[in-house]
Parts: sequence; C-alpha cells; structure tokens
Amino acid sequence: MTMNSARMLSKRTQVVWVAFFFVIPCAVFILQLGSNDIQNGILLTKLAPVNERPEQDIVAVVGEDADRWNTIVIHHLGQPGGSPEFLDRSHRNSGLSGLGYHFLIGNGNGFGDGTVHVGYRWLDQLSCEGLAGVDSSLWNNGTISICLVGNGNRRPFTDQQIVHLSHLVQRLQVDLSIPPNRVLLEREISSNNASPGKYFAEAKFKSQLLDISSHTIH
Repeated sequence: MTMNSARMLSKRTQVVWVAFFFVIPCAVFILQLGSNDIQNGILLTKLAPVNERPEQDIVAVVGEDADRWNTIVIHHLGQPGGSPEFLDRSHRNSGLSGLGYHFLIGNGNGFGDGTVHVGYRWLDQLSCEGLAGVDSSLWNNGTISICLVGNGNRRPFTDQQIVHLSHLVQRLQVDLSIPPNRVLLEREISSNNASPGKYFAEAKFKSQLLDISSHTIH
C-alpha cells in the first residue's frame, strides 16, 4: 500500500467514525423525541384493590367530571404486543390526536405485564375515540375505554392483566357509580367486532364486578 493510499484510507476511516458519532446521538435524540411525544401518560406498575388504594389516586375523578362518565367498555388491541408510545404514534398517523384509549394494560410485550397506562385522555378528562358499528345508545361521550394489549382471539390474557383490569374497573365503578350492566365488552355493543376475543375470561371478570349499591362512593 502506498503512502497516499494509506493517507486516503486513514481520512476515510476518520470520516466514517465522525459520521458514526454524529448519526448515533442524533438517532437517539429523535427516538427520545418520539418517546416523549406521548401526551402526559402515567404508568402504574401495581394497581391495588379498591379497598387498599392510596389516598391520592391518579385514577380517581372528583367534581363535575365525575357526573359525566356512565359506561365502561373493554377492548383488546388485536396485536400480540405494543407500547403506549408506539400506539400513540400509530393513532396519530391514522389521523387521531393521540392514543385513542383512556387506559391501556400491558402484557409484558411492549411494556410491563399488568402495568396500567393512564392515558392523557383520562388525565385531561377527554372523550376516547368512538368505534364504528357500535350501538350508539351504549357508546357516548361518557364512555370509558380500557384496552388490553394482546389478541384475545389467539390466546388468553395474562393473570396480571385480568387482576389489574378488575381492580381498575372496580375503582371506576365505585367512584363514578357505574353499575355492572354498564360495564361492557366491545363485542356486546359492536356488530362487527369480537373484541376482546373468545379467550377473554368473561365469566371470571364479570363475577368480580361490584354491586355499587353496597359500596360507599368515595
């Protein structure tokens, strides 16, 4: 190898390394921007039963907003995994203003098994996105949307997902005076959707719904 060739190779190597150290931080910065783009969501890694919840409960609604909510609808994502950040970007790309659900419950594939993501729509007391083909008498601006990550037509949801789903729904029932007959599965109100899937533990879940008349409203 000639001296000139060695110098050229050395300069090329330097250019490659400079580009590497420039591009990687930029890529990390862009990814961080994408991650932070999700609006004001909060992750709850453990959701205690309604009678053990903390005094400062992020899920609780007080004041005039409490009179608005009257229905809870349970969905599944229809995909094996997904994170709040990914779904937020996906929903934005489809023309929504952000994550369409009020709550998202992870299965360990994308974010923690049983972890409850409290979305910005709930924190800001905004309506969730409506669904096509649903009974409009059972879906309105007072509908609370809870989505389980996973596909209930392919496999059951995890034990932690069902436990924390029950805890979340019970808290909402008690706080907002929502009776069991207003806690619905998407398939019960949709003419073209089987969500949350045939493997959803419907009997177990519905047996844990509260008769709110026997509970003190906080």
